[in-house]
Amino acid sequence: MNAPYANNDEPIENEQQGLLAAIWSDDAKVIAQSGFDVDGINVYRRNLLANAERALSISFPTVFELLDSDVSQHIAHQFLKSSPPNQGDWAQWGAALAGFISTTEVGYEYPYLADCAALDWQVHCALHGIDQTFEQSSLQLLGDCQPEHIIVKFNANVKLLETKYPIGDIFYAHHGVDERQRKASLNNAQQALASPLAAQTVMVYRPEFQPKVATLMTGEAEFMRSLMSGQSLANALNNANGNNHFSFEHWLVKAIERNLIYTFKEN
Repeated sequence: MNAPYANNDEPIENEQQGLLAAIWSDDAKVIAQSGFDVDGINVYRRNLLANAERALSISFPTVFELLDSDVSQHIAHQFLKSSPPNQGDWAQWGAALAGFISTTEVGYEYPYLADCAALDWQVHCALHGIDQTFEQSSLQLLGDCQPEHIIVKFNANVKLLETKYPIGDIFYAHHGVDERQRKASLNNAQQALASPLAAQTVMVYRPEFQPKVATLMTGEAEFMRSLMSGQSLANALNNANGNNHFSFEHWLVKAIERNLIYTFKEN
């Protein structure tokens, strides 16, 4: 009589673990001893790798433009082994790729590559994010309340990334709307990479259906970081006041145009 399992799912989990071990093993004996058909394992492995490459090339288009096909294939293979998808939707897989790339040889050789991957992922997430539009009625709070009592809730698709590299220009060098923009962005990226690198903030936002990328001025970045951390409008303005190039009125008009703000709230 077979001993009962403490968990009815345990046989399935053991079989899945055995299948994964056979798929990733380079030892023919391990595959043979797994009980799975060798030819079937090889077919499954090829299909899995092809699906992984295809999914990553869609979610990380800039990274795959920057890499040779053999390098991107190798990264997809190694990333799939270290961080296999835990759900059926390939479009939701890849959040850890930027961190993974930073540990690879190509990531050491081209240190901006990991940040490009992080930007690609945020653009991908924004593309599939929820639709949010500005609650215009909340604008009245600016006239009714003191800035100390106002907080700003941003559109959920707005993300800020800190980087030392011109990843915004690298992004548009590959995904600009026309050849002129792509060439200008490529030239800007090449000049920036050839100069001493300074920290900058890149923003992902979605004004309508297609996400966009912008590199923020220092005052604007500091202002937005303060607001996104939950500080009041007054505190955020105080933090940005040291920058002579920052104007709240100008920022507000641009923020509404870009669909950055979801609503103003009284704190």
